[in-house]
Amino acid sequence: MRRWCLYSIIITIFFFSCHKSEPLEPPYGDRPVIAVTDRDYTSYLLSYFGESENYIHIVMYLMKYYPYDSTNGVSQLQKALISARERGLDIKVLLERSDYNSSLNAMNESTYVYLDSQGIDVRFDQLSVTTHAKLVIIDDKVAFVGSTNWSQSALEKNNEVNVEIKEEEVVKELESYFQHLWEVSRLKIK
Repeated sequence: MRRWCLYSIIITIFFFSCHKSEPLEPPYGDRPVIAVTDRDYTSYLLSYFGESENYIHIVMYLMKYYPYDSTNGVSQLQKALISARERGLDIKVLLERSDYNSSLNAMNESTYVYLDSQGIDVRFDQLSVTTHAKLVIIDDKVAFVGSTNWSQSALEKNNEVNVEIKEEEVVKELESYFQHLWEVSRLKIK
């Protein structure tokens, strides 16, 4: 009987330790750093994009454009960027431009053309370096750094991990890093 009781307790503890809790609702608590995993990434960004007041700056290795699917997470994020630009925010997107990966270039070029046509300032990095970063900075208040590219597979299928950073000094350092990359990356499609 004791053995059965012990097994029941162990199974119960195991069940509750493996059960993933629901994502926190805005404003996501007071912690300066929060793990944002898998499917939660899109909703976190959409919430912050909707509340942004000054700017959204992005560095992204891969950002796909889905002209025939306006419902997926990437399309929602891109629409939110366009909406923020229409509200008068400074929106800047820096994308990878590869000297060896033509399929990546084709995807990022398609996104470039779309975002540029919507009035968003888009640049490519220098060919001499691979910009593998995935970084989103909003209003000197919050930054997201992690593994998630803006593709349907990354947002809807892959195991991805990011951190939301609200530590003011770290966010400012990341914005300085963005500004440096932006200044040395003047490559545009003509």
